[in-house]
Amino acid sequence: MNIVHLSEKYELNDLEKQIVAYMQENINELKSIGIRQMAKDNYTSTSTIYKLCNKFGFEGYSDMIYHLTSTKDTNTNFQHQYHEYQTQFTTFLKDQSKRFIVFGLGFSSPIAEYMQQRLTLLGYQAMCVVHMEMFSQLFNKDTIMIVVSYSGKTPRLNEIVETAHQNHVPIISFIANPDSPIYKNSSLPILIGQYDSFSHDLNHVNTFYGETIIAFETLLFP
Repeated sequence: MNIVHLSEKYELNDLEKQIVAYMQENINELKSIGIRQMAKDNYTSTSTIYKLCNKFGFEGYSDMIYHLTSTKDTNTNFQHQYHEYQTQFTTFLKDQSKRFIVFGLGFSSPIAEYMQQRLTLLGYQAMCVVHMEMFSQLFNKDTIMIVVSYSGKTPRLNEIVETAHQNHVPIISFIANPDSPIYKNSSLPILIGQYDSFSHDLNHVNTFYGETIIAFETLLFP
C-alpha cells in the first residue's frame, strides 16, 4: 500500500494514515485481527475504522480485509510463478545509476512505454527511444536493455538486440517464443505463457501483453 498515494487520493487525516500504516505492517495477520482489536491497537473507536472502510469504498470491515488479504495471496502466487527469474532480475535493477532502454514494436510498444514510465517513477533512468550509440562498447557498462516481444522474430527488433548482444549489453526480454533469436540473445529471457503462431490473428485470444505487465510488476516488488 502506498500511504502517500492513498492519503492524497482519499484525503486521509493523521489517524487514518496511522491505521493504514498499521494494516500494512500487519498484512500477514490481518485475517485474524478483528475490528475491535484494530481500534484498540490504534487508540480509536470501531466507528472510525468503519468510516475508513466506507471512504475506501468497501461495504464494511470484512470486505476491506478480504480485499487486502486476497490481493496479497494473488501476489504470492505470481511471485511463485516467476520465482526462477527473481534473483537475476533484482541484480540487474540493483544499481539505479544504470540507463534502461525499454523497447517493443507493434502491440508491445505500449507495454514497453508502461515499463519505462514505471521505472522512471521509481527513480531509474529509463527511455523508450533507441539510439544505437548506446549499445556501443563505450556504454555497455552503463546500459541495460529491456525488450518486449511476443514472437521474437521481428527483423528490426532482432537487429537491435543482436547489436546489443554483440557489444555485451545486458538484455532482459519478456518473450513467449523460446525458439526465437531474441530469446537466445537475452541475458535474462523471461518466458511469458506459450507461443502460438495463430495468436497473430486479431480474432484470437492473446494474453501475452497482460501477463507481461503482471510479470514485470511481480518482479519489481518481490
